[in-house]
Amino acid sequence: MAIRGVLFDKDGTLIDVNGTWVPVYRHILMQLFGVDEAGAEALMEKVGYDPETGRFVAGSILAAGTTAQLVEVWWPKATPVERRHFTRVLDHDFTPLVKDALKPLLPLVPVFEALKAQGLRLGIATNDSRLSARHHMDQLGVLSFFDEIVAADTVAVPKPSGDMIRAFARITGLDPAEIAMVGDNGHDMEEARNGGAGLAVAVLSGNAGPEHISHLADYTLASVAELPALLAALPDLS
Repeated sequence: MAIRGVLFDKDGTLIDVNGTWVPVYRHILMQLFGVDEAGAEALMEKVGYDPETGRFVAGSILAAGTTAQLVEVWWPKATPVERRHFTRVLDHDFTPLVKDALKPLLPLVPVFEALKAQGLRLGIATNDSRLSARHHMDQLGVLSFFDEIVAADTVAVPKPSGDMIRAFARITGLDPAEIAMVGDNGHDMEEARNGGAGLAVAVLSGNAGPEHISHLADYTLASVAELPALLAALPDLS
């Protein structure tokens, strides 16, 4: 079956995850917990920050998890009401700060224009919130390329359950087997398999090396810049 849609992970696939989120989380935690930079980094270490490399560990909560998971670690004694409050604070209250820090991994418009020229439907599958992801794509000037943004708060179970693949299939009218899932973490490849996607494409632009992800993928690319050529070269099996 031919690939007719592409579902992208966001952080590490389209956005520079370390260049964007390391300084953002450091600033947020210093404000919320009243700690210094070392204290903020200690909190980040609990959820997957490696201070020796200045990067997030592949597969960690910071690299692939949800805001709700971050809240569970940083505020373990919070009540359900408090957890909802802290989730909202992380997802929404620091939007201006994220706006200033947001860094794409590469020029994205040419990539999406090339994919649209191939007649492909495009979407985002992220364990971030939908509102946050929309803000990020809008800030980067690429929101209009996407048919839908599927997020952790718009499906029953976030990645890697397969729910995001199935949701995008319903929204676009595609068969899951017509969708390629593109991401930088094992969770993304598992999402592809669990959702019945036709293709799992790994990119090495995030925190996962080939040893973490290539064995889970059908193809491994340096970045999404190589995706249009890959999809154009695939045989049409429809």
